[in-house]
Amino acid sequence: MHLTILKKTEGLDLSNEITVLNTICKGKNWVTEDPLGIGGLLCEACRVTQMIISENFEQSELLETLLDSSLEGLESYSRMNSLKLPIENRLAFRELGLSIGMRAVEEVRKLIEKKPDLFKKRDHVYKLLEFLKPYTPLIETIENCWLERSSREARSWTDHCDINMVMLATSLAPDGFLIL
Repeated sequence: MHLTILKKTEGLDLSNEITVLNTICKGKNWVTEDPLGIGGLLCEACRVTQMIISENFEQSELLETLLDSSLEGLESYSRMNSLKLPIENRLAFRELGLSIGMRAVEEVRKLIEKKPDLFKKRDHVYKLLEFLKPYTPLIETIENCWLERSSREARSWTDHCDINMVMLATSLAPDGFLIL
């Protein structure tokens, strides 16, 4: 992952910080099977897409890296069948993080449709979005599960009630979080 900002924000020179982050990120593997981690990667893909569209971000390969890593993690996560585990063995905020991330994929699609000229050269992005599409039903599966009163009465919910409520609300109405 390589970060390059094209425009400086209000006279701020962040070149040293960007160089440090490039060094830290270079050659890292971003793949994770953790649903919250996958969701985070997808949310960052949405932010990168917004930055590309606003022409403040030069490294479009980062979008591909984030989507690719997310897809690999999702494939692995799906094979684990974690959503079939008893509710007591699941953490709502982690699953809802994935749901929010899948909502971010929908936003990436919309953003790219608005500015397709910026993404023509990157047909790999389109392929990745198509590969991610079959995972869209996870949104409904996760949200419906945690909207159930019995699920919210489980200790796995009540032990983390505050963050669970925030994550559920964000999943149900993600625009305030996803759109910069």
